[in-house]
Amino acid sequence: MSKKPTILSVAGFDSSCGAGVVADVSTARVLGAHGVAVLTCVTAQNTTGIKDVFPLPEKLVREQIESLFEDFDISAVKVGVLYSKSVISAVVKCLERFKPKFVVLDPVMSSSSGTRLACEETMKMVVERVFPMCSLVTPNFLELCKLLKLLGKDKFANDLENSKSRKHVEDIYMEVSAFLRNLNFPPFFVKGGHLPSSVIRKSINEKLIHFDALLFEGSVEILEQNRINTNNSHGTGCTLSTAISVELCRNKTLRDAVKNAQKFVFQSILLARELKFGNGSGPIDQFVPDYLFKYHLKGKL
Repeated sequence: MSKKPTILSVAGFDSSCGAGVVADVSTARVLGAHGVAVLTCVTAQNTTGIKDVFPLPEKLVREQIESLFEDFDISAVKVGVLYSKSVISAVVKCLERFKPKFVVLDPVMSSSSGTRLACEETMKMVVERVFPMCSLVTPNFLELCKLLKLLGKDKFANDLENSKSRKHVEDIYMEVSAFLRNLNFPPFFVKGGHLPSSVIRKSINEKLIHFDALLFEGSVEILEQNRINTNNSHGTGCTLSTAISVELCRNKTLRDAVKNAQKFVFQSILLARELKFGNGSGPIDQFVPDYLFKYHLKGKL
């Protein structure tokens, strides 16, 4: 009997089912893994934004994690919204106890609609207590800038935010990568979805080129992808970090894991680009036919 890797998502519940644990479990299962979930908070939200957030008690979060680790052979943990200090404490204690091989952190600070999901004090605790346990941290461009300010590197953050060229961004990324290495931080995979158009446009007449960056051991590797013009991008960060977690469980190198995950996210956005759900930012679609065939149907038809 073949064994699938089990991926644990520790994150929030999105009632529109476009992001959070629903997106994580969907991603894991499409990619041939088994997804299980621990809720840290419950949100009341739709495609236009979050109306309210209810954080779950520390005891319940801890018991969810313990229950799953006691029954499943968990290959990797993807961590998303933690929301409160008490939840962070519960998660850290469980990670210390069960010692999963891979921990991928998506340091969510606010929703795509602007609702704050982590205050400065909460993020300080994440940096101090969760970062040391991580195999990879996956901030988007804006989250990276906020983290740099939190670490006292306002100049790096301000230079990135005001950058007018891709070369300038890449040069600063090199400095940031060296800074992170000196702090003994894990590698960062910086998502480029929030980069200004002046940075991702190669020339006036060319189409926009999306690029992410792997900051690893003082170096920077740029991963390009065509930019898809769509309003359906909800859940991209959750999907990416979970896909990386699955790839790491398959003994891919970090570079190969992020490249494969980036390709999967691109296909998920492409599949959903013409769909219409709600009146705001719609979800991406993880159920990409090529991946369903590869991991679920190949050899069975």
